[in-house]
Amino acid sequence: MDDVHPTIRALPEVVAAARGQVEVLLDGGIRRGSDVAKALCLGARAVLVGRAYAYGLGAAGEAGVRRAVEILRADLLRTIKLLGCPSTSALDRSYVEVPVEWEPR
Repeated sequence: MDDVHPTIRALPEVVAAARGQVEVLLDGGIRRGSDVAKALCLGARAVLVGRAYAYGLGAAGEAGVRRAVEILRADLLRTIKLLGCPSTSALDRSYVEVPVEWEPR
């Protein structure tokens, strides 16, 4: 597993392969709200944040889950504001630079 691409690296190819026929959800590697923004920019329809839920749950139960989601949401909102983007629905590839080797073949 050491040589497997991270999910964000594989996302552009998966989105291209889906050709708009299915919604693509990203699961894995999300640690900050800015990670959520990047995934949305690269074509994910939604992002799953189970790690944050698990850490919050383990630390403080239901209140911890609530706080973890608040932290992710605040970071996501801060990120889109810093980008000058009006909303998450307006995020697109113009907000990120994608290395050439990430482009679908």
